Amino acid sequence: MTALTATGKHALISETAEELYDQAPCGYLSADADGMIIRANRKVADLSGRSVEEMTGQVRLQELLTVGGRIYYETHVGPLLLMQGHVEEIALDIRGPDGAVPVLLNAELRRRSSGEVIGIRASVLDATERRRYERELLAARNQAEEAARMKSELISMVSHDIRTPLAALSTVGELLELSSLDEDQAGYVRMLKSSTNNLLRLVNDVLDLGKLESGRMRLVKKPVNVRQLVSGVADEARVEAERKGLRFDVDIDSGLPSRLLTDAIKLGRVLSNLLSNAVKFTERGEVSMAVRLLENEGDHVRVRFTVRDTGIGIQKDQLECIFDDFTQGSDEISYRYGGSGLGLGICKKFLALHGADLSVDSAPGERTSFYFDLDMEQAAPESDPGT
Repeated sequence: MTALTATGKHALISETAEELYDQAPCGYLSADADGMIIRANRKVADLSGRSVEEMTGQVRLQELLTVGGRIYYETHVGPLLLMQGHVEEIALDIRGPDGAVPVLLNAELRRRSSGEVIGIRASVLDATERRRYERELLAARNQAEEAARMKSELISMVSHDIRTPLAALSTVGELLELSSLDEDQAGYVRMLKSSTNNLLRLVNDVLDLGKLESGRMRLVKKPVNVRQLVSGVADEARVEAERKGLRFDVDIDSGLPSRLLTDAIKLGRVLSNLLSNAVKFTERGEVSMAVRLLENEGDHVRVRFTVRDTGIGIQKDQLECIFDDFTQGSDEISYRYGGSGLGLGICKKFLALHGADLSVDSAPGERTSFYFDLDMEQAAPESDPGT
């Protein structure tokens, strides 16, 4: 077999490279400093509906584009190309035989050693499928957002309709407790109140979750006596704890300022939920809440809230998922203790609005502690109305 000469090898390589250039699935073209096309491959011809011969030396790069694409190229792409020497993945539309064809343009300037621009090398990638996929993705997102909005509105409407009669039932239960009842009747009233309160808590959780998911939940910070707030929440949980025979302790730092700026409703909901869970999941031992002043600098304070119990604890592999909506530690816990699995997730979201995070430490079968640090500003002392 006769060996190829150096000239023959060079010719073969050039011919192969030319064939690869012409048959490439991506469009390639070269233009002079004025944008006049001096070379293009078959893909550019297919995209534009012109032959290579019709383009070469007769059509400028900008003239391949739609009217809008040409304006954008001349006002944005061209100046950017001159400034930085290259552009990448610029979305434009080429005038094709059957209408606009979306493409992605990559281009770089060719310069002499003196810096003078002598031409442009560019590639154009057919982005038809990509554009179609983006439209479908956008349409799917819009549909999902609309479905979420309608769901939130339906939940809000239904929940409000349910909450009104439940509130009336709760009031009736409280009035019945004040009347003369025998032991059986008193038991029925306690059952009525417990069930009503559980339903009200669930409805409130669902309403809050809807607002949180839609981004409509906002903080309303006002001067609050945090010591009174904590004591009030604790008194509500103390009743059930004592009924179960649990020790119940509340320890509030004596240095805690009397008035702090915070959202009392959301902070109260978080503490109430944590205490309620602690009492629910503890059969013997104690439940406690501690409020500690960590920092007090000028008007700024940092306070740590901790709720501890000696209940069933949480398995290590469940410590993260317990904050997911509608999730509890296990099916057995859900069956035994009930609940929707919304409370801890809502607590974590409420605290996120405050810029805080809810943490947990637990030993299964022994104890659980939930805690968070809250940054607050001191409020001015309450004025004396008599002065």
